Amino acid sequence: MERAHLIQMANQITDYFEVYPKTEALDGIAKHIHNTWERRMRDAMKDIIDAGGDGLKPLFLEAMHDYFKGPKSGGRRVSVDPRKKAPDGAQPSFADGGGDAG
Repeated sequence: MERAHLIQMANQITDYFEVYPKTEALDGIAKHIHNTWERRMRDAMKDIIDAGGDGLKPLFLEAMHDYFKGPKSGGRRVSVDPRKKAPDGAQPSFADGGGDAG
């Protein structure tokens, strides 16, 4: 994919999210890139950013700066007990003979 096209798409994504509060916009941009762009597109964008990011909107650059650092935790504690078969009140899965399969 051409550099100019990636930059255009990145800026369009940023246009969509920039009306949100900044933390939501940064998260939304990063999630969109992660969930919808192929790895080769993400790698090409990293190369563009590493070369200076000319043409990219500052909000996009900020979102990608955090994204390329790696996964982050929201600081929430995990409340799932791995020793339980299913969360309280949950129905068994199809694999356990539950749902409509039974």
